[in-house]
Amino acid sequence: MQEPDEQVILDIYDTVLDAGRWPGVLDRIARAVGARGCIIFELDEADPRARQLRAPHFSAAYDPVLVDGYIHRFAEEEFADQEIIARHSARGDRIEIVGDDVLAPEHSALALRPNAQEMARHGVHYRAGAVLNKDDLSRDRFSVQFSRRHGPMSGAERAALATILPHVAKALHLGRPLRQLSTAYAGLAEAMDRLRIGVCLIRGDRQIICENVEFARQREAAGVFFRDGAGRLEMRAAPDRQWLHAMTADARDHGRCGARPRKEALGGRQASCGRLAVEISPLTSADAFGERRLDGYAIYSLDTGRELPLDQDLLAKVLTLTQSETRLVGLLAEGLTNRQISDRRNRSVETINSQVKSLLAKADCANRTQLIRLASSIGASFVMDPLD
Repeated sequence: MQEPDEQVILDIYDTVLDAGRWPGVLDRIARAVGARGCIIFELDEADPRARQLRAPHFSAAYDPVLVDGYIHRFAEEEFADQEIIARHSARGDRIEIVGDDVLAPEHSALALRPNAQEMARHGVHYRAGAVLNKDDLSRDRFSVQFSRRHGPMSGAERAALATILPHVAKALHLGRPLRQLSTAYAGLAEAMDRLRIGVCLIRGDRQIICENVEFARQREAAGVFFRDGAGRLEMRAAPDRQWLHAMTADARDHGRCGARPRKEALGGRQASCGRLAVEISPLTSADAFGERRLDGYAIYSLDTGRELPLDQDLLAKVLTLTQSETRLVGLLAEGLTNRQISDRRNRSVETINSQVKSLLAKADCANRTQLIRLASSIGASFVMDPLD
């Protein structure tokens, strides 16, 4: 089993701006490990009495009618299997690929289950799965399916997936704001100015192709990055420049934070107007922007010092926050400093400092920039209201 080539990784990141590429990309991943196909599941457990299972992305080789039919008939069995997979793979940051041998003591017993028999009728006899988003376990559940002839996933195939899946996790993470935008607007390029997150497309030499209004505002106000005399994007601080140059050198340098890709973001320490969470992904084409062959990068920047609408109920559930902790995240998401929060809550600055520090530890975040990026990835509205 050879290490996946760089083109597979580049294809994965092209899905950030074009989610319609996922079926073909998942086919390529399946072929790389000798599988029949791959599926990315999402679990909606907001109402425990009416849990829902969705498959927003699956291999082009699969019939959508059959996938939907399987989910409709065997959602509860799949929920149970997913729960076991999560128990074996939800710790730490690294993505753990778990075979279906954890689902039953013997494969012969597993094969007798109704959902396994249904899959077998369509040529699927072995499976493996992984949690790709350990901040929100209901999202981004990866599943890969193998034929009887292939047999269970091998060690070499597990190693290949361990190389590929961090990039899948990052692409899904970065694509969430664009997915919200495409739901609300037909034309992606024309609607980019409605995003609360800054977006900038650059060529391989960092020449700026286009940027939305929010990125231009950050470039002028935040003091983190600028357009140099040759029209290239550059960063002011030396450590930030080093990070930018490293992230635009090799696609394989991405995805280093496994199932918590928000940890890969740069927290712009030089920002004078809020703290920026800056993330980069390779981009080989951007058809929506008239760039069929780009060989460049997309930069996404969230100003965590500006107010960001959050679904606080969802946030509390996913991060198991108390009411007080949830309110504190809400105040931080308004862009308030610790001193401003102390005035708002009539508490000492020292008390607020201690509460924020405790919250960061609980959420596994290095700083408040990372905390707000985490909160945004769980329950933020990235698309501005038409009246804004």
